[in-house]
Amino acid sequence: MVNPTQPFAIRVLTWFAGLASAAMFLSILLAFLDIGPTMMGGERVTRTEWLHVAAPLVAVIGILMALISYGFASRRAWSRHLVMTMFSLIIVYASTLGALNLIHHAIMWRAIINGAAFGCASAWYFYFKPNVAAYFCELKKR
Repeated sequence: MVNPTQPFAIRVLTWFAGLASAAMFLSILLAFLDIGPTMMGGERVTRTEWLHVAAPLVAVIGILMALISYGFASRRAWSRHLVMTMFSLIIVYASTLGALNLIHHAIMWRAIINGAAFGCASAWYFYFKPNVAAYFCELKKR
Protein backbone atom coordinates (compact mmCIF):
# COMPACT_ATOMS: atom_id res chain seq x y z
CA MET A 1 0.00 0.00 0.00
CA VAL A 2 1.23 3.50 -0.81
CA ASN A 3 2.23 5.75 2.08
CA PRO A 4 0.34 9.05 2.01
CA THR A 5 2.47 12.19 1.89
CA GLN A 6 3.01 13.51 5.39
CA PRO A 7 2.15 17.22 5.74
CA PHE A 8 5.17 19.42 6.42
CA ALA A 9 3.79 20.70 9.75
CA ILE A 10 3.47 17.11 11.02
CA ARG A 11 7.18 16.59 10.35
CA VAL A 12 7.96 19.78 12.28
CA LEU A 13 5.60 18.80 15.11
CA THR A 14 7.30 15.41 15.35
CA TRP A 15 10.58 17.09 16.28
CA PHE A 16 8.89 19.70 18.44
CA ALA A 17 7.03 17.05 20.46
CA GLY A 18 10.19 15.01 20.97
CA LEU A 19 12.20 18.01 22.13
CA ALA A 20 9.33 19.25 24.31
CA SER A 21 9.13 15.83 25.96
CA ALA A 22 12.82 15.94 26.84
CA ALA A 23 12.42 19.52 28.11
CA MET A 24 9.53 18.48 30.37
CA PHE A 25 11.65 15.88 32.12
CA LEU A 26 14.61 18.23 32.27
CA SER A 27 12.42 20.86 33.98
CA ILE A 28 11.42 18.32 36.64
CA LEU A 29 15.06 17.40 37.20
CA LEU A 30 16.09 21.07 37.47
CA ALA A 31 13.28 21.78 39.94
CA PHE A 32 14.26 18.73 41.97
CA LEU A 33 17.86 20.00 42.08
CA ASP A 34 16.59 23.51 42.91
CA ILE A 35 18.18 25.05 39.82
CA GLY A 36 16.44 28.05 38.29
CA PRO A 37 13.08 29.65 38.99
CA THR A 38 9.90 27.63 39.44
CA MET A 39 6.87 29.16 37.78
CA MET A 40 3.26 28.20 37.21
CA GLY A 41 1.00 30.22 34.97
CA GLY A 42 3.57 32.99 34.75
CA GLU A 43 3.76 33.39 38.52
CA ARG A 44 6.70 32.43 40.73
CA VAL A 45 5.93 29.62 43.14
CA THR A 46 8.00 27.75 45.67
CA ARG A 47 9.98 24.74 44.57
CA THR A 48 7.92 22.48 46.83
CA GLU A 49 4.64 23.83 45.46
CA TRP A 50 5.86 23.33 41.88
CA LEU A 51 6.97 19.75 42.58
CA HIS A 52 3.66 18.87 44.24
CA VAL A 53 1.32 20.65 41.84
CA ALA A 54 2.98 21.07 38.44
CA ALA A 55 5.48 18.19 38.28
CA PRO A 56 2.86 15.40 38.04
CA LEU A 57 1.14 17.15 35.13
CA VAL A 58 4.47 17.98 33.49
CA ALA A 59 5.52 14.31 33.75
CA VAL A 60 2.28 13.05 32.18
CA ILE A 61 2.48 15.70 29.44
CA GLY A 62 6.11 14.66 28.83
CA ILE A 63 5.02 11.05 28.35
CA LEU A 64 2.18 12.10 26.04
CA MET A 65 4.55 14.30 24.01
CA ALA A 66 6.95 11.38 23.60
CA LEU A 67 4.07 9.17 22.42
CA ILE A 68 2.85 11.90 20.07
CA SER A 69 6.33 12.25 18.60
CA TYR A 70 6.56 8.49 18.13
CA GLY A 71 3.06 8.36 16.61
CA PHE A 72 3.79 11.13 14.12
CA ALA A 73 7.17 9.66 13.18
CA SER A 74 5.76 6.16 12.67
CA ARG A 75 2.66 7.50 10.88
CA ARG A 76 0.06 6.26 13.36
CA ALA A 77 -3.52 7.50 13.04
CA TRP A 78 -4.00 7.54 16.83
CA SER A 79 -1.35 10.22 17.32
CA ARG A 80 -3.76 13.09 16.63
CA HIS A 81 -6.09 11.81 19.34
CA LEU A 82 -3.25 12.02 21.87
CA VAL A 83 -2.80 15.70 21.04
CA MET A 84 -6.43 16.34 21.96
CA THR A 85 -6.07 14.18 25.07
CA MET A 86 -3.12 16.29 26.21
CA PHE A 87 -5.03 19.58 26.02
CA SER A 88 -8.12 18.05 27.62
CA LEU A 89 -5.96 16.76 30.47
CA ILE A 90 -4.57 20.25 31.10
CA ILE A 91 -8.08 21.70 31.32
CA VAL A 92 -9.35 18.94 33.63
CA TYR A 93 -6.27 19.10 35.87
CA ALA A 94 -6.42 22.88 36.22
CA SER A 95 -10.18 22.82 36.84
CA THR A 96 -9.86 20.15 39.50
CA LEU A 97 -7.00 21.84 41.35
CA GLY A 98 -8.77 25.19 41.12
CA ALA A 99 -12.03 23.75 42.45
CA LEU A 100 -10.12 22.23 45.38
CA ASN A 101 -8.35 25.58 45.98
CA LEU A 102 -4.96 23.94 45.54
CA ILE A 103 -3.83 26.57 43.01
CA HIS A 104 -4.54 30.27 42.59
CA HIS A 105 -7.53 30.96 40.42
CA ALA A 106 -5.45 33.17 38.10
CA ILE A 107 -3.19 30.19 37.37
CA MET A 108 -6.23 27.95 36.90
CA TRP A 109 -7.90 30.29 34.42
CA ARG A 110 -4.70 30.80 32.48
CA ALA A 111 -4.25 27.03 32.12
CA ILE A 112 -7.90 26.56 31.10
CA ILE A 113 -7.78 29.35 28.52
CA ASN A 114 -4.43 28.19 27.08
CA GLY A 115 -5.57 24.55 26.99
CA ALA A 116 -8.84 25.49 25.30
CA ALA A 117 -7.19 27.81 22.77
CA PHE A 118 -4.47 25.36 21.78
CA GLY A 119 -6.97 22.49 21.90
CA CYS A 120 -9.31 24.30 19.49
CA ALA A 121 -6.44 25.17 17.15
CA SER A 122 -5.28 21.54 17.26
CA ALA A 123 -8.82 20.24 16.63
CA TRP A 124 -9.09 22.46 13.56
CA TYR A 125 -5.68 21.41 12.26
CA PHE A 126 -5.90 17.66 12.87
CA TYR A 127 -9.61 17.08 12.17
CA PHE A 128 -10.83 19.85 9.86
CA LYS A 129 -7.90 21.05 7.73
CA PRO A 130 -8.61 19.15 4.50
CA ASN A 131 -5.13 17.84 3.63
CA VAL A 132 -4.31 16.85 7.23
CA ALA A 133 -7.70 15.19 7.79
CA ALA A 134 -7.24 13.26 4.52
CA TYR A 135 -3.74 12.22 5.60
CA PHE A 136 -5.01 10.76 8.87
CA CYS A 137 -7.96 9.09 7.12
CA GLU A 138 -5.49 7.36 4.79
CA LEU A 139 -3.42 6.26 7.78
CA LYS A 140 -6.53 4.85 9.42
CA LYS A 141 -7.28 2.74 6.33
CA ARG A 142 -3.83 1.09 6.41
